[in-house]
Amino acid sequence: MALNAAMPAEDSLTVTAEPVLAGGTWIMFRERVTDTGPDRTRTVNSQTFTIDTVSGELRPAIELLRPEAVDRIRSRASSVPVAIAAPTAQHPAPADLVFTPSGELQISSPYATERGRTGGGGIATIPAGEAESMLSEAGRRMLSQLQTPAATRPLTPLGLRHINCDIVPCAALTYDDGPDTTTTAQLLTILKNTGAEATFFMTGSNAAAHPATARQVAEAGHAIGNHTYSHPYLTKLPPAGVKSEIDGADAAIRAAIGSSPSLMRPPYGAADATVQSAVGKPLILWAVDSLDWQSRNPALFVPKVLKEISPGDVVLMHDVDPTTIAGQQELITSLQGMGYRLVTVPQLFEGTPLAAGHVYRARPGRR
Repeated sequence: MALNAAMPAEDSLTVTAEPVLAGGTWIMFRERVTDTGPDRTRTVNSQTFTIDTVSGELRPAIELLRPEAVDRIRSRASSVPVAIAAPTAQHPAPADLVFTPSGELQISSPYATERGRTGGGGIATIPAGEAESMLSEAGRRMLSQLQTPAATRPLTPLGLRHINCDIVPCAALTYDDGPDTTTTAQLLTILKNTGAEATFFMTGSNAAAHPATARQVAEAGHAIGNHTYSHPYLTKLPPAGVKSEIDGADAAIRAAIGSSPSLMRPPYGAADATVQSAVGKPLILWAVDSLDWQSRNPALFVPKVLKEISPGDVVLMHDVDPTTIAGQQELITSLQGMGYRLVTVPQLFEGTPLAAGHVYRARPGRR
């Protein structure tokens, strides 16, 4: 992370974060800041945090200890007697604390300075029995979950996760024309296994024909949009015909999942001023057209998407084509390997009000 473009080339500041422990709904991660000066001296500052993946509660690891135990911890980390172990610049309060599954507490020196190489200070280990007596109530909750398999506790539903797409490179994979009992179900499995989130623009006729599959999409946490009832060119219909198509799809989807979509996509992307004023919802088009329906070949449409995509983009595909499904594992893992977080359309546009009748193709400011 460059702080100043005018800094000498030998100056650098690197910030990393990595998970070090997980249990139940909690994850502990270490943030490490390495500052390299012009004389090649490197200063390393590390700190650990815990986060509850359900509630979103984030706290520094030091808060897992009772306040009166901090001086004892500082004494262990700095080899300074407890009686004089007040925080100083040389011996600050410990910030890098990690539990082991057996309940031991490992304390890393918060600062280390070395010439010509990175490195850390020493590590002090406090036995489990003594460490337990130092824990706050939050620390006891954390420790109690370390032996709990993460899979046995609920994760935040996909659609409720908060992602800042102004900072994180996000993209929204969208699928038209379903649901289909076979191909949509296969796609849901791929999305689940890869941890990706998506948006399905369903036709009312298919939602009415396959309500159980539509419910599976909703229950998996993905977003659902209106793609008209019978997939016509809306620009060839009068306003009343446009409204009938939208209302019919809303009714079919509502009957299947219990709620009406707040977003819509016109078939073929065909929308003019008449359509925009008649639909009564934001129109979600796309920035990247995979042309999966045209090539019907993953070897063609997957590289096309990977080449054309940019952060904030909406990508168009179709979940009723087996050839499209055949390319999804490769596409999704490739995008994730490029650093993309694959989110729903509502997540992509979070913080950006979407107005009825307006057309959106990508997150503003990111394309």
